[in-house]
Amino acid sequence: MPMNYHHQLQLLIDILKNQDTEHYGSRDEYAQIERLAKSLLKNKEIQEEIRDLLMNIEQYSSRHQTTGQLEALNSEEIQQWIQGIETSEHSFLYPDRLM
Repeated sequence: MPMNYHHQLQLLIDILKNQDTEHYGSRDEYAQIERLAKSLLKNKEIQEEIRDLLMNIEQYSSRHQTTGQLEALNSEEIQQWIQGIETSEHSFLYPDRLM
């Protein structure tokens, strides 16, 4: 069964949470984050609120891959992305429920 964009977003959140918890990200994780973000940005079903976050996440992963800044994580920024995606997904999946 192929991953739909909700599954891709959840995978992206899981990787970002892991990086935030460990205060570290491997090159493979950054590459996977970048691939996920690019794939999601191509998807016409993605909500507009998430698109801006995905562009920032893509730039973040690309920057860390090209400069080799594997240890320079901005925890606050990562947490904002995670919260933004989770909030948007929750309101999309459960429009009648408050978070």
